Amino acid sequence: GQTVSNQLSATATATKPLKGIIFDMDGTLIQLNVVNELIQQIYQVADEDPLGKCLERDDLDVMIAKLSPEGQRKAKQMIVEILQRHVDNMTIQEGGPELVAFLARNEVKRAVLTRNYERNAIIMQQMYAQVMTEATFDLIIGKDTTYDTSFPPEQEIPKADRIRQICNIWGCDTNEVIMMGDSITDDIVEGNRAGCGGTVLLQPIGYQLNHFYGTRIGDSRERTPTMCVESLTDVRHFFAAQMNTDVCYQHGDM
Repeated sequence: GQTVSNQLSATATATKPLKGIIFDMDGTLIQLNVVNELIQQIYQVADEDPLGKCLERDDLDVMIAKLSPEGQRKAKQMIVEILQRHVDNMTIQEGGPELVAFLARNEVKRAVLTRNYERNAIIMQQMYAQVMTEATFDLIIGKDTTYDTSFPPEQEIPKADRIRQICNIWGCDTNEVIMMGDSITDDIVEGNRAGCGGTVLLQPIGYQLNHFYGTRIGDSRERTPTMCVESLTDVRHFFAAQMNTDVCYQHGDM
């Protein structure tokens, strides 16, 4: 609605300029979202595990840690196999290169924050670089990217902590960045929890992804995005209007 757009407009045109946008990868910068398959397969492993049958089906990493040693081995191997297959079928999201190029030309920083492996995000970055003349992403953080923390090495770092890590590297506050993704419980909750200046939910044809991977479910306030969009092209048009600058991508729309 107009009120929601106004909230994001305030972020985009605040006294403090917008410093950067943090993008989820799977289902946001690339079309295929691997998370649904991942959850289904890991739940199946848990169903067949003597310790997993009675576990609550919420945070995948917490659940996997409570499985039997053999169940943990199977689950971790399943994750590796699914993510690798996902890389082999990676497709750029429509409007993605145009949006990233637009932000680069307007000196808005761009980060990728994904629960996929860093090496797979780099492959995605290379795909973007092949169709862009501008710089792609300033920063890539995957599930295995080094993080100076007290968390155990095997534990997934909450995205909210990763957002703070990105802002620390960029030298800005979390309220100067926007988190953008396709999952309410992962991207929107974590972005709001970190205190981002805005959260944008990508919903192709109105579809909502609402999974429990890597985060607590969150209350209704945390689950509410600042703005919902159907495409990355919509995002580019919105920011172009806020910045009173060009909407066109120099190579033409995809």
